[in-house]
Amino acid sequence: MKRYQAYKDSGVSWIGEIPVDWSIKKLKYYTTTNDEVLTENTAPNYEFRYVDIGSVTLQNGIEHYQGFSFEDAPSRARRIVRTGDVIVSTVRTYLKAVASIQDDKDVIASTGFAVIRPKEVDSRFLAYSLANHYFVETVSSRSVGVSYPAINASEMVDIKNVLPPNAVQKCIADYLDRKTAAVDTAISDKEKLIQLLEEQRTSIICSAVTKGIDATTKMKDSGVEWLGEIPAHWQVVPAKALFSQSKETRQDDDIQLTASQKYGIISQEDYMALQSTKIVLADKGLDDWKHVEPNDFIISLRSFQGGLEISYVPGCITWHYIVLKPKDGVEPEYFKWLFKSPRYIQALQRTANFIRDGQDLRFSNFVQVPLPLIPKDEQKKIAEYLNRKTARIDSIISDVTEQIEKLKEYRQSVISEVVTGKVAVI
Repeated sequence: MKRYQAYKDSGVSWIGEIPVDWSIKKLKYYTTTNDEVLTENTAPNYEFRYVDIGSVTLQNGIEHYQGFSFEDAPSRARRIVRTGDVIVSTVRTYLKAVASIQDDKDVIASTGFAVIRPKEVDSRFLAYSLANHYFVETVSSRSVGVSYPAINASEMVDIKNVLPPNAVQKCIADYLDRKTAAVDTAISDKEKLIQLLEEQRTSIICSAVTKGIDATTKMKDSGVEWLGEIPAHWQVVPAKALFSQSKETRQDDDIQLTASQKYGIISQEDYMALQSTKIVLADKGLDDWKHVEPNDFIISLRSFQGGLEISYVPGCITWHYIVLKPKDGVEPEYFKWLFKSPRYIQALQRTANFIRDGQDLRFSNFVQVPLPLIPKDEQKKIAEYLNRKTARIDSIISDVTEQIEKLKEYRQSVISEVVTGKVAVI
């Protein structure tokens, strides 16, 4: 690791030693903050590109804009952004949202950002220095509030940061531009690989649950749009021939369950542990909650997006949801795959009058989608096949995802070490 010739104590614990010709200054002495804002006198038809917290990441900067006119824009659309400005999110939950603005044509940022404008500092170096994890952690530690801890922009620019000589700033920015571009390319390639693997996974599932796994089987038209051609010995039956709606209410010893697309049906205690979050367990209206047995399926508020969830544990779930019980001839593991397949989800969506986030799907929607009736031993074989095939793909995706995380950590480490002078680039 290349080092500068001589160092001195910065006097700031999180920075440590810095090269002797570097200085430590509060941001407010070499930048300005939130210099320009849209006022109520702005013309209603003024059109701009809006940046909110959800459209910015530490790695990619601004990933997308939203187009608005002033009269239709969110009330938080206020900060005017210019070329060279650096926007930094002020809410701790999103503190890794940092972007350097290279195109200032009608860009407006949410008031959830501080717009930092360089005065006596290279704008590219400024962006990197504000994205280094030492600075991010310092800002985070000074954030206040319960639900969404945040920091005032005036407090943020009062934090001391590293300021090398101008010539060094440009060298650092050039070096990090090259280095991060190479890392970002590697990350992008791996993300594309994951996308291809996920598409392969989806294709395997859709084919197996609607066509079977024997390529020599004679096919026939199912007469159902979402199924298409199916093996000739399969039948198509109404959904209520295979599943009934359970009306059984909560039992005294039932644990409270959560329906999650990410984890399936799990206890609320497990969900809180996995998400590192806190849920207030219900203590009223529990008499109306519904009892759930292993191998029951749940129609939840998100089923129109991600399909039905199978439960492997007993418990109870909120009365808003529908509990489906499999009848004789149903192999739950097969229908676990079918109910999560994109073609089935699309068919379920078409039973609703409109699709929106959180739409309430009912048993009446479920019974509108015909289902394949397959010999039970064949259902089991298909389920076992999909368990094997998807496990291999999921293992590869997991490995590639871990590689991506390591690349992101490396990228962040390089930025932090270089902008604080721990590693020399000249």
